[in-house]
Amino acid sequence: MKRKQDSLITKQRLLETAFQNFYEVGFENTSLDKISKDANVSRGAAYWHFKNKSEIFGEVVRMTIEKIKAEKREIMLSEELSFEEKVVRILVVPSKNQTGFKFMQQSLKTLEVYPEFTELLENFRETRARLYDFFLEGLRKEGLNENDASAVSSMLYNYFEGMY
Repeated sequence: MKRKQDSLITKQRLLETAFQNFYEVGFENTSLDKISKDANVSRGAAYWHFKNKSEIFGEVVRMTIEKIKAEKREIMLSEELSFEEKVVRILVVPSKNQTGFKFMQQSLKTLEVYPEFTELLENFRETRARLYDFFLEGLRKEGLNENDASAVSSMLYNYFEGMY
């Protein structure tokens, strides 16, 4: 039990350090060796958890996407908030997690360039599309005609994306 817990702690430390490295110098300028050194973890332990830099990068991106999705999902599914309140709270999400959003913006190029990240890129794009759809559906329910709902949805979506 202790070994498993230590292993999870080591993996978490590697992921946190990897996030910092990727955030500060990007995918190209980061190595698994540097991550392990910065995390004070042996190279062997790092390679036991992750076979290469791409694998740890993918995990960091996945975790960041999930965190952002969870923040938005909680707001979108709230039954206590009106649609307008949900929109306002969603538009504030990037300012609450600037580092995560900036990391995703920086990572987008890497996701587009490297074929091993195609699935992650699709996940990221689907997440973005769901936000647009949320705005569009909500505005339709508020009574806006299709053209206006589409235009306002685009504006809200672009405002959200432009926050980081």
